[in-house]
Amino acid sequence: MTQFYQAMIRDGGPRLGPRLRRCFAAWAGADDDGSPRLEHTRGRTRTLLADSAVCGRYTLDAPTGAGRLRTTATWAEGRTPAQSWVRVTVEGELSEGADPVRAPGFMPAFLATGRATDGAVPLESGPHLVGPEEVRELTGWLSDPARSVPCIVMSVDRTEPGLVAACAEHLAAELAGVAIVARLYDNRTQEDLNKWLGPDLSVFGGGLRTYLPGLRPGEETYAMRHQPRGGGAIRDHGIRALGVVISGVVDATVHRPLPTDIRRTEPRVGRVIAGTLDADALHAAPPSPAAIPVPRPPKSIEKTARPAAPPPPAPEPAPEPELTAPEPVEPEAVEPEPVEPAPVTSATPPQPPAAPAESSGELAEAIAERLADHLDDSVLEALVDMARGGDSETTALIKTMSAHLEALTRAVEAAGLLGRRRQGGGQELERLRLQYDQLESDYVELQEHERKAQDRIRWLESRLAEHADPVYGVQSADSDGPWEAESLMDVVQKARKHLRHLDLPDTLDTEVSRLDVMYPRHRRRWTGRAWDALRALDAYAEARAEERFTGGFYDWCARPLPGAPIITPNMVSMKESDSVSGNPKFYRARIFRVPAEIDPSGRVYMPSHIKLQQIGSPAPRMHFLDDAGGATGKIWIGYLGGHLPNTRTN
Repeated sequence: MTQFYQAMIRDGGPRLGPRLRRCFAAWAGADDDGSPRLEHTRGRTRTLLADSAVCGRYTLDAPTGAGRLRTTATWAEGRTPAQSWVRVTVEGELSEGADPVRAPGFMPAFLATGRATDGAVPLESGPHLVGPEEVRELTGWLSDPARSVPCIVMSVDRTEPGLVAACAEHLAAELAGVAIVARLYDNRTQEDLNKWLGPDLSVFGGGLRTYLPGLRPGEETYAMRHQPRGGGAIRDHGIRALGVVISGVVDATVHRPLPTDIRRTEPRVGRVIAGTLDADALHAAPPSPAAIPVPRPPKSIEKTARPAAPPPPAPEPAPEPELTAPEPVEPEAVEPEPVEPAPVTSATPPQPPAAPAESSGELAEAIAERLADHLDDSVLEALVDMARGGDSETTALIKTMSAHLEALTRAVEAAGLLGRRRQGGGQELERLRLQYDQLESDYVELQEHERKAQDRIRWLESRLAEHADPVYGVQSADSDGPWEAESLMDVVQKARKHLRHLDLPDTLDTEVSRLDVMYPRHRRRWTGRAWDALRALDAYAEARAEERFTGGFYDWCARPLPGAPIITPNMVSMKESDSVSGNPKFYRARIFRVPAEIDPSGRVYMPSHIKLQQIGSPAPRMHFLDDAGGATGKIWIGYLGGHLPNTRTN
């Protein structure tokens, strides 16, 4: 089923369940007798009201043309009243030509019964009328970093004030629960707001503007992210001109990720209603697999003697928890243990107190002199470390910066003139370029979310395979998800340091740094894929060396061990086309160095490669030689850079 609408509401008011049930039942046309479970059927329409003292779920399943829509309202009391929540969804299938889905009809009535918020700003049943005295409150909502819903602001139109008011009422009803609608009272209010917003984000002329979460006046790099709607279109078409605004807001909010407490609690609501789970367990932390006794076959002494992971430290001494029900510890409530400062960043050893400086200027000079001496020592230590072949963090940073500087120098020399820009094209070209940049940024964000989700899934699969227990909700060792690099050089440096089954020669740095410098907008997309690919290669080589896996790297990606790092098989190609392999020029471009144990000549042809970008330019490739099952037991990376020449690039 397709989800068309989603609202997530916080409501700390009393009697949350009865208020929501009363509004839902009246809208659904069900005669509610207040029983814990009520099922009402009328023709092809089915209504189900089920709840308990702490949570509930109300559903209306009704036909719409040739399709069906299911509206579900789920609620649960939180640990505190402010954490109580309601989630409303509309999903199903629509017939061709059916009206688009908007907020369910009970939403305005429900919002009018309490003080609902999105967790930060109020969600009301109608539009907010904002005068000069309320501008400060409105700007507070707009700039609140915790705001998760769009805010639509309608400007003043003296010619048709009634139309503006009617449009505001229509927007508030159609977007109830997923947006804030504010209507400016007069020109003074409009001027005060626009002064705060700045010229790029202003609203005027009887039009409106949709301000998405994360608004930063004066710092927005792409103001058109907050879409305006002109007053002329509204005056010409009236309420019909608002359809595109409503659809945009609904589409933007339907895929919002659930907050952690809602994601953890919602699957338990049905079990509490059915009586298979105690109400007290609604907010309990999921059990750790280590705390669940599982019958297992006898193991060797070494494995059984392995100590269990120590529990996370509590901020204050507390009574020792019972073994059968360990006290859950929220991650944000745990204070980290004090860590000894690193030698590079630590201050110099305590010195005997010196005579006070005669003036603040002398004191500043003394501090600056000591800091400069300390930095000089650090840089000197890094240079000595480099000379000895070491790999400290400072050394890695200097190597990365040096490679980037060399690539930038080569690019400037090749261009011949720094800062030369193509003239002409007009404002339309600039607008399209900005829109392309925003779409590309959004695409990269989606890719990062997918990477984190896949990493989480693999970790859960590994825990399931190890414990044969449910581990939903248990945090992985890296709770922040996969590592995110700033550049491809960072990826290469970290791989050299941590992935011991790979070999990445220094000859890679020239092409890697060139990609970083010449394509800064694309490198974030490539860094994630490159790191995932290197991790997968390292895990594959380790499994082959330990004889836990047979087959090639493509087989590993198609059928990996549970929880092991992989990349999608369509990123992997174990050979080149005949047109490349049979062409001497293209063949020579894919010959890279290897140790004498693999080939006495020290160079071999490497057709196997990983595609960091399928098509386009430069479409980076990572060529490698699989010797995991051979003499060295390693994967040898021969090349990481733009697509090597072939029949299309030649």
